[in-house]
Amino acid sequence: MFKKTLVALALSGLSTAALAASVTGADEKVSLEGVAVVGELTQDDLADPAFVQGAEYIVNDVIAITVTGAKFDTTVDPVLSTDNNGGATTPASFAFVDFQGDNVARFRVSTANSAKGDTLTLSTFTLDTSDAVAKGKVSFSSKAISVNPSIGDYDASKATSTAPAYTYVSQLTSELGKFDGVITTSKGRQQFATDPLKDVLTVDLTNVSSLKPLTFTKLTHVLKGSDFSFAMDYDADKDGKLSTAELGNALTVATKATANADTFAAKLNDNMTELTITQTVDTDIDSFTVTANVKGQAAKGSVLTKQSFTFETTATTASTGSASIPAASAGAWTLDGSSDDIELMPFGTEYAQSITVANRGSVEGAITVTLKAEGKTYTKELT
Repeated sequence: MFKKTLVALALSGLSTAALAASVTGADEKVSLEGVAVVGELTQDDLADPAFVQGAEYIVNDVIAITVTGAKFDTTVDPVLSTDNNGGATTPASFAFVDFQGDNVARFRVSTANSAKGDTLTLSTFTLDTSDAVAKGKVSFSSKAISVNPSIGDYDASKATSTAPAYTYVSQLTSELGKFDGVITTSKGRQQFATDPLKDVLTVDLTNVSSLKPLTFTKLTHVLKGSDFSFAMDYDADKDGKLSTAELGNALTVATKATANADTFAAKLNDNMTELTITQTVDTDIDSFTVTANVKGQAAKGSVLTKQSFTFETTATTASTGSASIPAASAGAWTLDGSSDDIELMPFGTEYAQSITVANRGSVEGAITVTLKAEGKTYTKELT
């Protein structure tokens, strides 16, 4: 009965004490692409996680430190030390015991008790980051395990009080100011309603400040649509091909930088559906614009196509490592009137053709018929 009473008193004391270690640490960003190359975070990269004791730790008790979002490199023995806030003549020391799996490092309180309020610091560890995922967090927690089996675990740091130490982020991000041209049908679909002769795509790139950053030297951007054939209006020498200068007049790529500017080279595929922009980095990664220039009705420019656009980016380093921004909407060109397509209409003496069209809207507008046959385009505004 006497022993049971002592145990009951001990458990009662544990239940009323403020036994929850608090955790402090950095809240830093880590390049997801960077750690994919090196596969680890070392002590040189990290601020030491610190654990403020919510209770006194007794000699021979075990302190278990758990990492989530990464794994301990079990070939590197970590160190746990105290700042001895309690002011003891003989400060506590902690002997590394072992790893339990890849996520838990265990230490034994060895020379003296460690006072409540003392700060324990974990150091000299290395983390394996091979399982890193975007927006994943690396965090630490701790608990004490009493040598007395009747007490068991105590002073566990709560998940809600565990500050995320590090967050994996995509190093390269972009924000797009999208194409939004409205093709005006009253001008033969040859220009836009608001800014008649151009529409602008803005690409704002951010190279996130992070641990383990990659140094990008080249970025490849792909702008996809369904029809960039209006660019042929700038074929000044009428050779059926667009030189670098001619393409630049039709689709102008311009950096926003004022100094140490990146250089840009553009290429349009043969089907005129994809514009590839190669950006060579000078110092910092520059944001830029892509301006689609059209000739317009007065200059007898091409008929513009209602279409949607996407934009994607791949960045590479001089050696190894890359980052990508997946395809995202880059806007669209719409019509200020309706449009109907007839995929195929046979012609010949044995056929009789009839197409009826009408302006059924409340706004006055013209009706334009565009015929494509044998590689040529014919346009007629109906009167």
